[in-house]
Parts: sequence; C-alpha cells; structure tokens
Amino acid sequence: MSAPIGGDDAPAALDEVVRAWHHQWHQSGFVAELEHAPHPDDKGHYHWMIRVRGEEKDVIALWLTLRQRTVHFETELMPAPEENLEALYKFLMVKNAELRGVHLAIGPEEGIYLVGELALGDVTLERLDEMVGATVHYADEIFPTAMALGLASLYRRRPRR
Repeated sequence: MSAPIGGDDAPAALDEVVRAWHHQWHQSGFVAELEHAPHPDDKGHYHWMIRVRGEEKDVIALWLTLRQRTVHFETELMPAPEENLEALYKFLMVKNAELRGVHLAIGPEEGIYLVGELALGDVTLERLDEMVGATVHYADEIFPTAMALGLASLYRRRPRR
C-alpha cells in the first residue's frame, strides 16, 4: 500500500511539526537555524533547511522536502571526492550496510549525501527527532574518515576537544 497523497494542508502541518521540533532543540544550542520557503518550487515541493551543530562537521545542513506522498531528507556529507576513490567507495558501501533510517548516495556534482524518506503520515515530532538524530550521528561518524580518504590532500582532522 502506498502512502496517501498529501492534501492542501500538508505544508502547514509539516511546518508546524518542524517548528515545534526546532523550538524544542533551539534552546539547547544543538540546532542553529531553521529556514522555510513558504511557496512551492517548480515541481510543487516545499522545502525546509535545518542547520545543526555537529561534533566532527561544524554545521550539518539538513534539507527537508515535502513531496506528494513523502518527506525526503538529505544532507551533503562531503563534496565530490578527488583521491583514493576505490578505498573511499569501499568504506562508504560497508558503512551503508550498517545505517538505519538513512543511506549514502552520490548526489549532484558527485558529492556524497546521506538521504532518507518518511511517509507523509509518519512525520511526527518523535519521528523527526529520530531522523535528525540519525542523520547527525551518521554524518559525524562517517565524515572524518570519508574526508581523509576522498580529499586527503585538503582535509586535516581537527584535534578532539
């Protein structure tokens, strides 16, 4: 059974959940900013961007896109790799098998992304929290090794705090 098509109220309902989540976490300093485009793009999709503070990656920008039946989410893990491609892709494929709720993908301009999707009706405050938490956790876990492999001549891991 496929997810039902979102109605005219879907953008406002999702915005309410995202804003409630943002309010809950903004005071902690974990969430930096929330942006929302109040009008759909040329495909009829609505967009939100949540900036979250990471441990290994300073800022993790998480894009939420309201589609016809789903909420798609993604974050760029790293730009297009330039070095050690075989070792990097092997590392990413092994990691991909361990991920829950998200998966790794090659995105626009060959960048490496973490992506996932929820049925529109499944987006609650709790599920949004799980999705953001998983994305941030995996980004912080994978980012330093992926960068050290794929952009070895440019990336230096910062010392632990």
